[in-house]
Amino acid sequence: MSDGGTLPQEILTDVLSRLPVKLLCRFKCVSPSWKTLISSPYFAKTHLNRTKTLKNPKNPNKKILLMADDLYSVDLAHTNPTATKLSIPPAEQRLQHQVRVVNSCDGLVLLSIRCGSELILLNPSTRECKKLPAFTCVVDSANYIDSNLYGVGYDSSTDDYKVVIVSRQIVAVYSLRTDSWRRIQDADFSLKACSGRVFVNGCLHGICWRDGCNGIVAFDLSDEVVREVPQPAWYCGFGSEIASYWVAVLGGCLCLVDNRAPEFWKMKEYGVRESWTEFKKIRSGLFKAWLVCLLAEDEFLLKTTLGRGLKQWVVYNSQKDTVRNMVVWGMPDEFSFQGNYVESLISPHHGGGIGRQ
Repeated sequence: MSDGGTLPQEILTDVLSRLPVKLLCRFKCVSPSWKTLISSPYFAKTHLNRTKTLKNPKNPNKKILLMADDLYSVDLAHTNPTATKLSIPPAEQRLQHQVRVVNSCDGLVLLSIRCGSELILLNPSTRECKKLPAFTCVVDSANYIDSNLYGVGYDSSTDDYKVVIVSRQIVAVYSLRTDSWRRIQDADFSLKACSGRVFVNGCLHGICWRDGCNGIVAFDLSDEVVREVPQPAWYCGFGSEIASYWVAVLGGCLCLVDNRAPEFWKMKEYGVRESWTEFKKIRSGLFKAWLVCLLAEDEFLLKTTLGRGLKQWVVYNSQKDTVRNMVVWGMPDEFSFQGNYVESLISPHHGGGIGRQ
Protein backbone atom coordinates (compact mmCIF):
# COMPACT_ATOMS: atom_id res chain seq x y z
CA MET A 1 0.00 0.00 0.00
CA SER A 2 2.95 2.24 -0.64
CA ASP A 3 0.99 4.43 -3.02
CA GLY A 4 -2.39 4.45 -1.34
CA GLY A 5 -3.36 0.89 -2.34
CA THR A 6 -6.52 0.45 -4.37
CA LEU A 7 -8.67 2.88 -2.40
CA PRO A 8 -10.57 5.25 -4.70
CA GLN A 9 -9.48 8.88 -4.40
CA GLU A 10 -12.86 9.97 -2.98
CA ILE A 11 -12.76 7.39 -0.19
CA LEU A 12 -9.14 8.17 0.66
CA THR A 13 -9.95 11.89 0.80
CA ASP A 14 -12.96 11.23 3.01
CA VAL A 15 -10.96 9.10 5.45
CA LEU A 16 -7.91 11.37 5.66
CA SER A 17 -9.97 14.53 6.04
CA ARG A 18 -11.19 13.23 9.41
CA LEU A 19 -7.69 13.12 10.90
CA PRO A 20 -5.87 15.82 12.91
CA VAL A 21 -3.34 18.08 11.18
CA LYS A 22 -0.34 16.74 13.10
CA LEU A 23 -1.03 13.22 11.87
CA LEU A 24 -1.68 14.37 8.32
CA CYS A 25 1.67 16.15 8.20
CA ARG A 26 3.32 12.84 9.10
CA PHE A 27 1.27 10.96 6.50
CA LYS A 28 2.82 13.06 3.74
CA CYS A 29 5.75 10.65 4.01
CA VAL A 30 3.62 7.60 3.19
CA SER A 31 3.86 8.06 -0.57
CA PRO A 32 4.19 10.75 -3.25
CA SER A 33 0.46 10.52 -4.02
CA TRP A 34 -0.49 11.00 -0.37
CA LYS A 35 1.83 14.00 -0.12
CA THR A 36 0.28 15.55 -3.24
CA LEU A 37 -3.24 14.97 -1.93
CA ILE A 38 -2.65 16.26 1.60
CA SER A 39 -0.71 19.29 0.31
CA SER A 40 -3.40 20.34 -2.15
CA PRO A 41 -5.52 23.46 -1.46
CA TYR A 42 -8.64 21.44 -2.25
CA PHE A 43 -7.89 18.87 0.46
CA ALA A 44 -7.08 21.66 2.93
CA LYS A 45 -10.50 23.20 2.35
CA THR A 46 -12.21 19.78 2.57
CA HIS A 47 -10.46 19.09 5.87
CA LEU A 48 -11.42 22.54 7.22
CA ASN A 49 -15.07 22.15 6.22
CA ARG A 50 -15.26 18.76 7.92
CA THR A 51 -13.67 20.20 11.06
CA LYS A 52 -16.31 22.93 11.14
CA THR A 53 -19.12 20.45 10.46
CA LEU A 54 -18.10 17.99 13.16
CA LYS A 55 -17.30 20.63 15.75
CA ASN A 56 -19.85 20.94 18.53
CA PRO A 57 -20.73 24.65 18.97
CA LYS A 58 -20.87 24.10 22.73
CA ASN A 59 -17.35 22.70 22.76
CA PRO A 60 -15.31 24.72 20.26
CA ASN A 61 -11.72 24.06 19.31
CA LYS A 62 -9.79 25.10 22.44
CA LYS A 63 -6.52 26.06 20.83
CA ILE A 64 -5.17 29.36 22.08
CA LEU A 65 -2.08 31.53 21.61
CA LEU A 66 -0.14 32.90 24.56
CA MET A 67 2.74 35.36 24.63
CA ALA A 68 5.59 35.35 27.13
CA ASP A 69 9.21 35.46 26.02
CA ASP A 70 7.98 33.86 22.79
CA LEU A 71 4.69 33.01 21.12
CA TYR A 72 3.20 29.71 22.33
CA SER A 73 0.36 27.47 21.21
CA VAL A 74 -1.73 25.60 23.81
CA ASP A 75 -4.47 23.02 23.29
CA LEU A 76 -6.83 23.35 26.27
CA ALA A 77 -8.74 20.24 25.24
CA HIS A 78 -6.02 18.23 27.00
CA THR A 79 -6.28 17.64 30.74
CA ASN A 80 -2.67 18.76 31.23
CA PRO A 81 -2.00 21.17 28.35
CA THR A 82 1.57 21.83 27.27
CA ALA A 83 2.79 25.01 25.63
CA THR A 84 4.47 24.64 22.25
CA LYS A 85 6.82 27.42 21.19
CA LEU A 86 6.18 28.84 17.70
CA SER A 87 9.11 30.17 15.69
CA ILE A 88 8.48 33.35 13.72
CA PRO A 89 11.40 33.79 11.32
CA PRO A 90 13.52 35.78 11.09
CA ALA A 91 13.61 35.79 14.88
CA GLU A 92 17.28 36.64 15.35
CA GLN A 93 16.68 40.40 14.87
CA ARG A 94 13.22 40.59 16.44
CA LEU A 95 12.27 41.19 20.06
CA GLN A 96 9.35 38.98 20.96
CA HIS A 97 7.50 41.76 22.81
CA GLN A 98 7.17 43.46 19.42
CA VAL A 99 4.97 40.58 18.17
CA ARG A 100 1.20 40.78 18.66
CA VAL A 101 -1.59 38.56 17.42
CA VAL A 102 -4.23 40.57 15.56
CA ASN A 103 -6.85 37.87 14.85
CA SER A 104 -7.32 34.52 13.10
CA CYS A 105 -9.49 32.97 10.39
CA ASP A 106 -9.68 29.29 9.35
CA GLY A 107 -6.38 28.51 11.08
CA LEU A 108 -4.49 31.46 9.60
CA VAL A 109 -3.23 33.87 12.27
CA LEU A 110 -2.32 37.47 11.46
CA LEU A 111 0.71 38.73 13.39
CA SER A 112 1.71 42.38 13.76
CA ILE A 113 5.43 43.08 14.13
CA ARG A 114 6.72 46.39 15.47
CA CYS A 115 3.33 48.16 15.59
CA GLY A 116 2.33 46.94 12.15
CA SER A 117 5.51 47.73 10.25
CA GLU A 118 5.51 44.03 9.32
CA LEU A 119 2.51 41.74 8.91
CA ILE A 120 2.87 37.95 8.92
CA LEU A 121 0.36 35.19 8.19
CA LEU A 122 1.07 32.12 10.32
CA ASN A 123 -0.55 28.69 10.46
CA PRO A 124 0.35 27.44 13.97
CA SER A 125 -0.76 23.89 13.11
CA THR A 126 1.55 23.42 10.11
CA ARG A 127 4.16 26.05 11.20
CA GLU A 128 3.99 27.71 7.77
CA CYS A 129 4.34 31.48 7.73
CA LYS A 130 4.42 34.23 5.12
CA LYS A 131 5.58 37.83 5.42
CA LEU A 132 3.16 40.09 3.57
CA PRO A 133 4.47 42.68 1.11
CA ALA A 134 4.81 46.17 2.57
CA PHE A 135 1.85 48.49 2.23
CA THR A 136 3.18 51.87 1.08
CA CYS A 137 0.11 54.11 1.56
CA VAL A 138 0.11 56.31 4.65
CA VAL A 139 -1.66 54.79 7.65
CA ASP A 140 -1.57 55.49 11.36
CA SER A 141 1.86 54.12 12.11
CA ALA A 142 1.81 55.23 15.75
CA ASN A 143 -0.03 52.70 17.92
CA TYR A 144 -0.91 50.90 14.69
CA ILE A 145 -2.72 47.96 16.16
CA ASP A 146 -4.72 50.14 18.57
CA SER A 147 -5.80 52.87 16.13
CA ASN A 148 -6.87 50.83 13.09
CA LEU A 149 -9.45 48.15 12.37
CA TYR A 150 -7.53 45.42 10.62
CA GLY A 151 -7.32 41.67 10.42
CA VAL A 152 -7.58 38.58 8.23
CA GLY A 153 -10.79 37.05 6.88
CA TYR A 154 -12.19 34.86 4.11
CA ASP A 155 -14.14 36.18 1.12
CA SER A 156 -16.40 33.33 -0.03
CA SER A 157 -17.49 35.25 -3.15
CA THR A 158 -13.96 35.11 -4.59
CA ASP A 159 -12.59 32.14 -2.60
CA ASP A 160 -9.80 34.32 -1.29
CA TYR A 161 -8.25 35.19 2.07
CA LYS A 162 -7.84 38.91 2.62
CA VAL A 163 -6.11 41.19 5.09
CA VAL A 164 -7.96 44.46 5.68
CA ILE A 165 -6.77 47.82 7.00
CA VAL A 166 -9.35 50.47 7.90
CA SER A 167 -7.57 53.55 9.27
CA ARG A 168 -8.66 57.12 9.78
CA GLN A 169 -7.39 57.93 6.27
CA ILE A 170 -7.83 54.89 4.03
CA VAL A 171 -9.33 51.47 3.48
CA ALA A 172 -6.94 48.93 1.93
CA VAL A 173 -7.14 45.22 1.17
CA TYR A 174 -4.45 42.57 0.67
CA SER A 175 -5.39 39.54 -1.43
CA LEU A 176 -3.68 36.22 -0.81
CA ARG A 177 -4.68 35.14 -4.30
CA THR A 178 -2.83 38.03 -6.00
CA ASP A 179 -0.25 38.59 -3.22
CA SER A 180 -0.78 42.34 -3.49
CA TRP A 181 -2.36 45.34 -1.77
CA ARG A 182 -4.87 47.77 -3.22
CA ARG A 183 -6.36 50.94 -1.85
CA ILE A 184 -10.11 50.80 -2.37
CA GLN A 185 -11.36 54.06 -0.87
CA ASP A 186 -10.75 56.88 1.54
CA ALA A 187 -12.26 56.26 4.95
CA ASP A 188 -15.48 58.23 5.40
CA PHE A 189 -15.27 58.38 9.19
CA SER A 190 -12.59 58.94 11.79
CA LEU A 191 -11.31 55.96 13.75
CA LYS A 192 -9.48 56.99 16.89
CA ALA A 193 -9.13 53.61 18.59
CA CYS A 194 -10.07 49.98 18.08
CA SER A 195 -10.17 47.02 20.46
CA GLY A 196 -10.82 43.39 19.66
CA ARG A 197 -10.92 42.02 16.11
CA VAL A 198 -12.85 38.93 15.04
CA PHE A 199 -14.05 37.50 11.74
CA VAL A 200 -17.62 36.17 11.61
CA ASN A 201 -20.46 36.13 9.07
CA GLY A 202 -18.14 37.25 6.27
CA CYS A 203 -17.12 40.44 8.09
CA LEU A 204 -14.21 41.68 10.17
CA HIS A 205 -15.48 43.21 13.42
CA GLY A 206 -14.03 45.46 16.09
CA ILE A 207 -15.15 47.96 18.73
CA CYS A 208 -14.06 51.31 17.35
CA TRP A 209 -13.98 54.76 18.88
CA ARG A 210 -15.45 57.39 16.56
CA ASP A 211 -17.60 60.52 16.68
CA GLY A 212 -17.43 60.86 20.44
CA CYS A 213 -18.43 57.30 21.40
CA ASN A 214 -17.58 53.71 20.60
CA GLY A 215 -19.54 51.03 18.78
CA ILE A 216 -19.20 47.77 16.87
CA VAL A 217 -17.95 48.28 13.31
CA ALA A 218 -17.81 45.64 10.56
CA PHE A 219 -15.99 45.45 7.23
CA ASP A 220 -17.70 43.15 4.72
CA LEU A 221 -15.01 41.30 2.74
CA SER A 222 -17.34 40.60 -0.19
CA ASP A 223 -18.71 44.05 -0.99
CA GLU A 224 -15.79 45.80 0.78
CA VAL A 225 -17.98 48.25 2.66
CA VAL A 226 -17.64 49.51 6.24
CA ARG A 227 -20.83 49.56 8.28
CA GLU A 228 -21.98 49.72 11.88
CA VAL A 229 -23.44 46.65 13.57
CA PRO A 230 -26.66 47.07 15.59
CA GLN A 231 -25.71 47.13 19.24
CA PRO A 232 -27.65 45.96 22.30
CA ALA A 233 -30.33 48.48 23.29
CA TRP A 234 -28.54 49.26 26.55
CA TYR A 235 -25.16 49.79 24.87
CA CYS A 236 -24.65 53.42 23.86
CA GLY A 237 -20.86 53.75 23.94
CA PHE A 238 -19.02 54.22 27.19
CA GLY A 239 -16.42 56.80 26.32
CA SER A 240 -12.93 56.00 27.54
CA GLU A 241 -14.06 52.58 28.81
CA ILE A 242 -13.61 51.03 25.35
CA ALA A 243 -10.80 48.84 26.72
CA SER A 244 -13.31 47.10 29.00
CA TYR A 245 -15.30 45.77 26.05
CA TRP A 246 -14.28 43.47 23.22
CA VAL A 247 -15.90 41.25 20.62
CA ALA A 248 -15.60 37.48 20.35
CA VAL A 249 -17.09 34.56 18.43
CA LEU A 250 -18.84 31.62 20.04
CA GLY A 251 -20.88 29.00 18.22
CA GLY A 252 -20.63 31.06 15.02
CA CYS A 253 -22.28 34.07 16.68
CA LEU A 254 -20.90 37.54 17.38
CA CYS A 255 -20.47 38.22 21.11
CA LEU A 256 -19.90 41.39 23.10
CA VAL A 257 -17.81 40.86 26.23
CA ASP A 258 -17.53 43.05 29.32
CA ASN A 259 -14.31 42.30 31.20
CA ARG A 260 -15.40 44.09 34.34
CA ALA A 261 -18.40 41.89 35.24
CA PRO A 262 -17.29 39.58 33.60
CA GLU A 263 -20.26 38.77 31.35
CA PHE A 264 -21.13 38.56 27.67
CA TRP A 265 -23.98 38.96 25.20
CA LYS A 266 -24.59 36.94 22.06
CA MET A 267 -26.17 38.20 18.82
CA LYS A 268 -28.21 35.08 18.02
CA GLU A 269 -29.40 36.43 14.64
CA TYR A 270 -26.70 38.43 12.90
CA GLY A 271 -27.65 42.04 12.18
CA VAL A 272 -30.81 41.98 14.32
CA ARG A 273 -30.58 44.31 17.33
CA GLU A 274 -33.37 42.53 19.22
CA SER A 275 -31.50 39.21 19.05
CA TRP A 276 -28.80 40.37 21.48
CA THR A 277 -29.15 38.13 24.54
CA GLU A 278 -27.29 38.20 27.84
CA PHE A 279 -25.96 34.67 27.70
CA LYS A 280 -23.88 33.95 30.74
CA LYS A 281 -22.64 35.89 33.70
CA ILE A 282 -20.07 34.92 36.28
CA ARG A 283 -21.60 34.97 39.74
CA SER A 284 -20.80 38.28 41.40
CA GLY A 285 -18.37 38.05 44.31
CA LEU A 286 -17.11 34.58 43.34
CA PHE A 287 -13.59 35.89 43.02
CA LYS A 288 -11.73 38.83 41.63
CA ALA A 289 -10.84 37.85 38.11
CA TRP A 290 -10.14 39.15 34.61
CA LEU A 291 -11.90 37.40 31.77
CA VAL A 292 -9.34 36.07 29.29
CA CYS A 293 -11.53 34.27 26.75
CA LEU A 294 -14.66 32.20 26.22
CA LEU A 295 -13.92 28.49 25.98
CA ALA A 296 -17.54 27.43 25.52
CA GLU A 297 -21.02 28.74 26.26
CA ASP A 298 -20.65 27.70 29.89
CA GLU A 299 -16.87 27.93 30.35
CA PHE A 300 -14.71 30.99 30.96
CA LEU A 301 -10.93 31.17 31.11
CA LEU A 302 -10.06 33.64 33.88
CA LYS A 303 -6.91 35.15 35.32
CA THR A 304 -6.91 35.86 39.05
CA THR A 305 -4.41 37.70 41.21
CA LEU A 306 -3.14 35.85 44.26
CA GLY A 307 -1.00 37.13 47.10
CA ARG A 308 2.22 39.00 46.26
CA GLY A 309 0.95 39.71 42.76
CA LEU A 310 1.10 36.09 41.59
CA LYS A 311 -1.23 35.22 38.70
CA GLN A 312 -3.39 32.10 38.62
CA TRP A 313 -5.32 30.91 35.57
CA VAL A 314 -8.62 29.13 36.24
CA VAL A 315 -11.51 27.71 34.26
CA TYR A 316 -14.96 28.60 35.58
CA ASN A 317 -17.99 26.52 34.57
CA SER A 318 -21.07 28.72 35.03
CA GLN A 319 -23.51 25.85 34.55
CA LYS A 320 -21.97 23.71 37.29
CA ASP A 321 -20.64 26.72 39.24
CA THR A 322 -17.25 25.05 39.56
CA VAL A 323 -13.70 26.37 39.37
CA ARG A 324 -10.55 24.47 38.46
CA ASN A 325 -6.98 25.67 38.20
CA MET A 326 -5.36 25.59 34.80
CA VAL A 327 -1.66 24.78 34.68
CA VAL A 328 0.08 25.06 31.31
CA TRP A 329 3.29 23.05 31.29
CA GLY A 330 6.30 24.70 29.70
CA MET A 331 5.08 28.29 30.16
CA PRO A 332 6.69 31.07 32.23
CA ASP A 333 4.67 32.37 35.20
CA GLU A 334 3.79 35.61 33.40
CA PHE A 335 2.07 35.41 30.01
CA SER A 336 -0.78 37.04 28.14
CA PHE A 337 -3.65 35.65 26.09
CA GLN A 338 -3.32 36.46 22.37
CA GLY A 339 -6.33 34.76 20.79
CA ASN A 340 -8.00 31.52 19.67
CA TYR A 341 -7.50 29.63 16.43
CA VAL A 342 -8.83 26.53 14.70
CA GLU A 343 -6.59 23.67 13.54
CA SER A 344 -6.35 23.57 9.74
CA LEU A 345 -4.13 22.84 6.72
CA ILE A 346 -4.85 26.19 5.04
CA SER A 347 -1.53 27.50 3.73
CA PRO A 348 -0.50 31.17 3.84
CA HIS A 349 1.39 30.58 0.58
CA HIS A 350 -1.44 29.53 -1.75
CA GLY A 351 -2.37 32.49 -3.94
CA GLY A 352 -5.14 31.02 -6.05
CA GLY A 353 -7.67 28.22 -6.26
CA ILE A 354 -7.70 28.01 -2.46
CA GLY A 355 -10.85 25.97 -2.18
CA ARG A 356 -11.50 24.65 -5.67
CA GLN A 357 -10.35 21.34 -7.10
